[in-house]
Amino acid sequence: MNHHQKFFCMVLVAAFIFLMAAEKPASANRNLVTNDEQLLLRHVTLFNNGVGYFQLGGKVMAGDDIRLRVKKSQMNDLLKSLTVLNLTGGQVSSIVYDNDKTVAQKLDEFNFQLRNNEGLPQILEQLQGSEIRVLTGSSSVQGTIMGVEKRNVQEEKTIIPWFFLTIMDQTGQLRTFDTAEITSIAFVDEKLNEDLDRYLSILFQEHQRNGKTVIITPTGEGPQDLLISYVTEVPVWKATYRIVIPDMEKGKNPFLQGWAIVDNVSGEDWQNVQLSLVSGMPVSFIQELYAPRFKQRPVLRMADEDAVTPAVPEAVMSENRMLMAAPASPRAKAGALKKEAMGRGYAANADMEQNIRNLKARTVTREVGDMFEYRIDHPVTIDQNRSALVPIVSKDIEGQAVDLYNEKTSIQHPLAGIRLKNTTGLTLEGGPLTVLKGGTYAGEALVKSLKPNEQRYITYAVDLGLHVNTKKGSTTEPVDRVVINRGLMRLHRGIIETRSYNLNNKNPQPRTVVIEHPYHSDWKLLEPQKPLETTDNYLRFEVTVSGDEATAFVVKEIRDVWESFSVSNLTPDNILIFARQKYLDDQTLKQLEKIVAVKTELARIENELKTVQTEREQIFKDQRRLRENLQSLGQTSEEKGLRSRYIQQLDSQETQLGKIDQTEENLKQQQQKQRQALETLIGGLSMDLKI
Repeated sequence: MNHHQKFFCMVLVAAFIFLMAAEKPASANRNLVTNDEQLLLRHVTLFNNGVGYFQLGGKVMAGDDIRLRVKKSQMNDLLKSLTVLNLTGGQVSSIVYDNDKTVAQKLDEFNFQLRNNEGLPQILEQLQGSEIRVLTGSSSVQGTIMGVEKRNVQEEKTIIPWFFLTIMDQTGQLRTFDTAEITSIAFVDEKLNEDLDRYLSILFQEHQRNGKTVIITPTGEGPQDLLISYVTEVPVWKATYRIVIPDMEKGKNPFLQGWAIVDNVSGEDWQNVQLSLVSGMPVSFIQELYAPRFKQRPVLRMADEDAVTPAVPEAVMSENRMLMAAPASPRAKAGALKKEAMGRGYAANADMEQNIRNLKARTVTREVGDMFEYRIDHPVTIDQNRSALVPIVSKDIEGQAVDLYNEKTSIQHPLAGIRLKNTTGLTLEGGPLTVLKGGTYAGEALVKSLKPNEQRYITYAVDLGLHVNTKKGSTTEPVDRVVINRGLMRLHRGIIETRSYNLNNKNPQPRTVVIEHPYHSDWKLLEPQKPLETTDNYLRFEVTVSGDEATAFVVKEIRDVWESFSVSNLTPDNILIFARQKYLDDQTLKQLEKIVAVKTELARIENELKTVQTEREQIFKDQRRLRENLQSLGQTSEEKGLRSRYIQQLDSQETQLGKIDQTEENLKQQQQKQRQALETLIGGLSMDLKI
């Protein structure tokens, strides 16, 4: 098919679809109904766990279909959370939605196809045998489709296809119509019209990208007041803060201003909605509810001779375009400030703090269980695929300027910071914080979620005017405790760890420095007596350093060290040393002497056993040699004499081996007796002596 033919066919199919829409205007219009024409988005609640709660409401006529356009990726959340309330008293007859089949899969179910771009003739050929009504000019003819004939007409050098429709009219005559003269075609069969209507509806869905339609039908009489709500995945709303640190001589508290960043990617405009932002982490998950789920069933095979019935278990019973309405727009205020700053240079910075304090956040806050809600007290408008900054807090906050020193963070200089106490009465969601000081930018920090009255350190810059040098040292204390129990002797001594923080303040103003000293749960603090604060990993100490001066701050801690010895391994020299150091009392010393004596006797017995065993091994060697000699002797008289002598030696050695066995048995009995005595002495030895 050449490009002229394709173009002609495309024109024909477009004309056919237009005619179908003209023939059934109510059906086509119903397919084009959008939610915006029926229900209004009233309330949006965003959570910082990645979900949003949407609430729609409005009046619709009973029996009308309400169509919600939903992305395929949102269907699982929608099916899990969709709630429909009829506030008028009627009911909701049904909630239906497109299943998970693709457009191609749905169209494949029809006996005709309208997507191959061959135009009206191809459509009519597929519907051959269908009864139609053809309008040409002012005459109307009804009949059955017989076929479509294609004729090629040459105009100059171009061949143009021409199509003619043949039908059998109600009198049985065959009639042919030039398709170019047909002004209207209507199918008489209502079932076929319904199929075509449904086919076109499926084609329309393809233009909704991956969109799905959920149809809600209310019942009752007349207008019905509906409230629809659901949860779906949305971008996490983000908090961002600005804090103004006043000069210390002004006697003012720092001022905190907070904004929420809100992203509208829902696919529709948020027009004058009630917006709430919730700080908290409600449990939320995704479960596959949209895709049809089938269960694998067992295949039962019947034996030929027996018919077995499968068992069936019982079933269980069962605002304006801007986000806030302010007396004057922030943009206008910003322009005025900019002009004033240009006219006066840096003198405008002196008013920056007060101007920021004048901006108030119009929010209503409340606790919701374990969560905290910021509800914007005016309607908010955010167009789809746009984002906005919404003010959520604008209040004084209790705080003190401090330097925070941590050797691991910065070894030579502390970080300039603020010791904040959340006196706003609000739960502050975590986010970045910009610090303004002296009318200008001073640095940035990252704030974690802060509950009311919770205290937190915020650091935003390095204080290069204060230099820190640390020195470490340790000393070993004498043994102050000796414990003997279950055969183990343990000596305790303390090791004093000293760390000196030398602070040299080159700034003309004094500095309050909070030192974060490593915390060891098994160490005891000796100096100073008590830290300012204790965290999981640090002890905090506060030091004030005057301007242009240096000071030293010393932290002393003691840690325990235990040295262990096995009592059974103690020697007389060890006992002598311990006695001189007064590590032992008299009773323990005597018992240790007994233990050493038993150990000495055991050592003697073990030596004798070794001697006996060595003697036995030597006899065994001699006997092997004699037996080998006996085997090599012949029958001569001399050899007979040697044989007799070897036999006598073997006999003598056997007698000697018997005595050795007896001696060894006696020694082993003595050894067992001494070991039992040693165990008794060691087991009965117990001492806890503080020196």
